[in-house]
Amino acid sequence: MSDGRREYARMRSLLEVPILTEKYWSKVPTVAADGILIDLEDSATPNTKELVRERIVEALAEPEYFGGRTIIVRVNNLATPWGRDDLAALADAPGDFLVCYPKIETADELTEARGLLERSGNRHGLHVMIETARAMIELDRIASADGVAGLHFGYVDYAADVGSRPFAESGDDLWAPANHYARTKIAVAAAAYGLFCTGGTLIPEYRDLAKVRAFVRGWRDLGYTALIAISPAHLDIVNEAMSPSPDEIEHAREVCRTYETALAQNEPAAVLGGKVITNPDYRVAGLVLARAGVS
Repeated sequence: MSDGRREYARMRSLLEVPILTEKYWSKVPTVAADGILIDLEDSATPNTKELVRERIVEALAEPEYFGGRTIIVRVNNLATPWGRDDLAALADAPGDFLVCYPKIETADELTEARGLLERSGNRHGLHVMIETARAMIELDRIASADGVAGLHFGYVDYAADVGSRPFAESGDDLWAPANHYARTKIAVAAAAYGLFCTGGTLIPEYRDLAKVRAFVRGWRDLGYTALIAISPAHLDIVNEAMSPSPDEIEHAREVCRTYETALAQNEPAAVLGGKVITNPDYRVAGLVLARAGVS
């Protein structure tokens, strides 16, 4: 089982930044994101793939520019003309970063991707994007594959692959009949294998911050641990929604104290406020404190 869920427990928000767009790239040192997602896939056109790859490798050599944030580099899928070159370039790149692998179909792809990525002896955790119907069928094998640290639900690409509607009429949620099963299953798989788990903030009316707020809350309620924001304007909403509240932190502390005291005294059960505290309750409370950065 991975320890990605705990290792990245404090990561609430990721900002996707196109490296060739200076007005966005120049803001990286000051944005309120916990992590930066640098993209070789969607935001790089076929004619700019090689240039983007070169710029990303150069940027990785200057980690201070990211201000201690988690760095994730999204490559192209191995089925594209660029995937192998992306992974080979990152194999030799300096620094500590995760590799985001999009449009996964099977766990065998990850074996091949890791072989290319680790040829220089470096190991980078994988953030795997579940965006196809086949990936949903293969989800257990993908989530349990060696090197996977996190999962992402690419809900727009998934809906396109399945042929379903992506969004509800309200515009602040996914269309339930097709997408809620997938969104829930990915959250469950991430929890089962100790992975961090990301969703996104993209909705049709992404400038309507009230709708963004409602959409964001849905991810946390299902157990997702972080979100990829498409706009800096979404970051404060994400950070607030994905952070434990003061009441949640205090309750988690009480749960941990009560459970640890019961264990120390060899009591058969821990009880708090008239309710039994179980080992799963204790584990959840520990993660809440880890996400808050307190003890």
